[in-house]
Amino acid sequence: MTTYLPLPRPAGDPEAMRVLHGLLRFVREAALAHTPLPGELDLTARLSCTRQQLRNAMSELEAQGIVRRRQGSVTTVDPIALRLSVRLEEQFEHVDLLNRLGYRAEVEELSSETTTLGPTVAAVMEMPENAPAIQVRKLWRADGAVSLVATDIVPLPGPASPVKNESVFALAARLWGEPVVWEVTTPGVAVLDDALAELFERPVGTPVMTLELIGIGASGRRLLHSLEYHDPDIVTYSLVRTVRPPWHGAG
Repeated sequence: MTTYLPLPRPAGDPEAMRVLHGLLRFVREAALAHTPLPGELDLTARLSCTRQQLRNAMSELEAQGIVRRRQGSVTTVDPIALRLSVRLEEQFEHVDLLNRLGYRAEVEELSSETTTLGPTVAAVMEMPENAPAIQVRKLWRADGAVSLVATDIVPLPGPASPVKNESVFALAARLWGEPVVWEVTTPGVAVLDDALAELFERPVGTPVMTLELIGIGASGRRLLHSLEYHDPDIVTYSLVRTVRPPWHGAG
């Protein structure tokens, strides 16, 4: 089996991106239903585009291995290649990740304040719990539905103020003078409490995926802590692992 790593999504003209994002919606639906994509004439009508625009979008997805076209046959979706677009071991801004899947992405900053690390975050950051920090809470939507709620905490090396809608990675690099070069990411599961259920606009007790992220600079300094709550119905993460011999057992 041939697998393809996801290609970076180049910034194209708005009309080409509209067609590509629209096509990705049909790709996601076909992958979930285990069905081929609609025919070319049907897709051009639904996407309000020309056949050439559709073919250009198809070619990009075919280059990534997401769709497979055969002359005179149906176009199918490879769900594994689609999952490779969203990999747990790759870090993207969540807006970029949602765009890769063809969603209309929006981000809203819910709050931003100067606080202290507190005992839980301080323990994993190896800093005093009363160390000053900037805490930012944001919410992301995909086609209007809440996809992610995240609380980011960046320790303060000195007096500083947050910048409205600044990326947490840009904030950490600005404050500490070095970028985050790798992360320790721990996945988990939680259920929505009253406050989170209100933000997600979902019932209390709805299960969500959690990611605890520790951002680390090249110096080894721990630069940021993030706790993310993800709706797994919108984004499903995959992990690529290398299998090494020897193998034991009868299997």
